[in-house]
Formats: sequence, structure tokens, C-alpha cells
Amino acid sequence: MTSDGPGLRERSKARRRRLILHTALRLFTERGYERTTIADIAEAAEVAPRTVTGYFPSKLDFITEWPASIERRLIAIHQEEPGLDFIGLVDRWWHDLRDNVDREEAALTRAVALANPGVVAMAEAEVSQRTPVTDFPLEGADRDDLLGAAGRAAIRGINLVFLRGVAENRMTDELHNALLHLIRAIADSTNVGHGSLKLDP
Repeated sequence: MTSDGPGLRERSKARRRRLILHTALRLFTERGYERTTIADIAEAAEVAPRTVTGYFPSKLDFITEWPASIERRLIAIHQEEPGLDFIGLVDRWWHDLRDNVDREEAALTRAVALANPGVVAMAEAEVSQRTPVTDFPLEGADRDDLLGAAGRAAIRGINLVFLRGVAENRMTDELHNALLHLIRAIADSTNVGHGSLKLDP
């Protein structure tokens, strides 16, 4: 047996997983999240229901896939380059997303959010509970600090605009830098940083 065997199997599993994920997201957009069942997803993807649940145990796992993956990448970049300041981390993370994002998945996830109001908040709350924050600095998380709360909300809003631009294939270097400049100004005036990027229920 050659060393290529396991690699081929892993690639096959990855393709099947991607097919199931994209099929589910399309159905959530067309039929609605609540009305779509695991059986519907299995039928549309032409796999067995237990194959679907083998990759995604619940419907919520389809919705959390995108926000969880980008948050895990943020934390990984911070751990790889702990010396990066806040703006440097955002810039590095954004470039990483632009270079490596699955644009079809990003577009489908955005379409699901538009077709199913409330799903995004549900997904972010779930991701916040699931994703470990070990060694990720959350300074400025005092909820009694109204200025800090405003700063974090503004930065998260800008980040959502960035993600929308990526999903719609509209993000340019010029817009990237302009949004980064806005974040720098907000961070400087409200004294918030890394904690602004952590999903919060």
C-alpha cells in the first residue's frame, strides 16, 4: 500500500463533508432552518441520514461551522504570533480569511442568515460556549464600562461588514485598509482590544 492511500481517503471524506454542509445550507435558505430535517439533507445529498449525523450530529452544527472555523483561526493566529498587537492581529486574521476562505460556504452561510433571522445570534451564542479562549486576552470585558461596550460593539460591527464583503466577493485591499483604520480609531478612543473579536452571546 502506498502512502497516498490515507490521503486519498481523507480527501474523499472532506469532499463528502463539504457536499453535505453546502447541501444543508442551501436547504436552510430555500426551505427555512426549522422546516429542514436531517432526512431532507440526506436525501438531497444522496447519502444516508447516519452519514449526515456522522459529520454533523445536529442541525445547529451546520450553522456554527462558519463562525466556529473563523474564530478558531483567530485564536490559532494569536497563539502562533503572540507578539502581534491588536491591529496587527486583525490585519493578519483578515488576510488569512481572504486567502483561505471557502467562498461558496461563506456565501451560503450569509444567505442562510438573511433567510433565517435569528440564526446568526443563535450560532454565535453556541460558538461562544464551545470555543475555548485559553491564552486569548479578553481585556476590556467589564460589562459596566459603557464606553468599552460601545467600542466592542462597533468593532464587531465592522468585522461583520468585513465578513460580508468576503462572502460577497467584494473585499478589496482598499476597503480592507479603510475598515482596519476604523477599528484602529475605535480601539484607541475606547481602550478595547482583543476581546472585541471574541464572539459573545
